[in-house]
Amino acid sequence: MILKLALTFVAALFLQSAAFAQQAVQWGSSDKAAARQSIEGMKLYYEPEKVQSNDAVRSFTLYRSSSPSVPDEAGRYMINCDTREIVSVVNGQNTPPSRLIAGEELYPIGKKLCDWDQKSIFKKIFD
Repeated sequence: MILKLALTFVAALFLQSAAFAQQAVQWGSSDKAAARQSIEGMKLYYEPEKVQSNDAVRSFTLYRSSSPSVPDEAGRYMINCDTREIVSVVNGQNTPPSRLIAGEELYPIGKKLCDWDQKSIFKKIFD
């Protein structure tokens, strides 16, 4: 009888602590942890929700790691989607604009953020 009472007491404590642990979980936070996304054709990552748009200009930061907890900034950039020019931002100063050409290292992020080189309807049908 004492054993049964002790087991009931332990079970009640376990269930109470399990219920408390479930209430402490912040469901939906897993999406926030995966804030950095890869860029097809690049070995770098960016944070889509932190991309700033001002007319045709996109400002963003590139990172070496997919984990937001790692301080591994690879560079800050601005792309003008209309003129296809890019500048680097170093210590708050912009480098002179340079033309971003297909095949260059940073072209894939421009393609993604500016919707460059979209497939024509005929290519979509035949792919």
